[in-house]
Amino acid sequence: MSSTPPLATLLQDETRRYVRSYRSASLCAGLTSRGEHHVQVFRGKGAPPPENALFSLGGLTHVFTGALLGLLVEQGKARLDMPLSEVIPRALLPDADAGRITLEQLATHTSGMPHLPPNLDAGPRNPEDPFGHYSANLFGDFLRTYHPQLPPPRPVSESLLGMGVLGHALSRRAGLNYGHALRDGLFTPLKLSDTSARVTDELAPRLLAGHTARGRPVPAWTFPALPGAGALHSTVPDLLRFLDASLGRADESLSRPLKSTWSPRTEGGPARMGLGWSISQLRGHTVAWCSSVMGGYVGFLGLAPSVDAGVVLLSNHGWSLFAALRGRVPLEAPGFALLSRLLTETTTEARPAHGR
Repeated sequence: MSSTPPLATLLQDETRRYVRSYRSASLCAGLTSRGEHHVQVFRGKGAPPPENALFSLGGLTHVFTGALLGLLVEQGKARLDMPLSEVIPRALLPDADAGRITLEQLATHTSGMPHLPPNLDAGPRNPEDPFGHYSANLFGDFLRTYHPQLPPPRPVSESLLGMGVLGHALSRRAGLNYGHALRDGLFTPLKLSDTSARVTDELAPRLLAGHTARGRPVPAWTFPALPGAGALHSTVPDLLRFLDASLGRADESLSRPLKSTWSPRTEGGPARMGLGWSISQLRGHTVAWCSSVMGGYVGFLGLAPSVDAGVVLLSNHGWSLFAALRGRVPLEAPGFALLSRLLTETTTEARPAHGR
């Protein structure tokens, strides 16, 4: 008889420290293992959230922006090596070096674009919604004046702006706005009915408000001109279905481009990059992951393809603005611990009873 602990126990074990540290945080946690889903909800103080609670994904949006790129490549509407000069009119992006930046470079954070828009401080700002004022006009002003200091590609350096530019470019290739392109190409066929760039009246009652690390409520961040950088909302059950599709458990026309997004495309540094995913080695296995701390929320997505498993962690307590933009995400530690346990338990379970 196998001594492998049930997946529910793994979730409790590896999230216990986070729940104790952030006692008023609502944490939704989920595992998928060979297509079997386990979802648990936690809160150290007060009632836990419902399993289908809605969270802002923040930087986890990046894996969906990478997924949209993969889908459009699959459909012949885009190429990984497609330069921005083929997508954005010269009148809007006149600089030749900027026009040479490719869609793949944006998706792998090797474009050399700055982390944030240089003109983010233009116009009146709300510090609690730092991108909310950043309009299409300001975005256009950036594109018209952007000149890279050095031509691409550049070493990996995370760029929220670059993901926003990629989302804009993919919208042009799809002929739809960012949210509708993902809805039609991914959310509807995968039945991700709770995943959206806009919180509808139907979804709003399940949206958990974001908080600072100390539990003070904060307004949601909005991304009117840069939705590809952080605009999506979702639930743990929806994200588990997305991970299953990314592991190959979907129609080939969807699973093939999604699997391509976690193929390593850069070398060097502590982590290689896929299309929106970071790629690392854990216990001798390749894992793909993405984490976020943004606008009162933190999150972690992880894939362990060799054992057909994945992890979702979503919480409604963030960090300070500075840490949200630059710091390490609190849920990374339990996220990697769960991936490690899945790799250990699943590979041990798969060994024959006698011999090696």
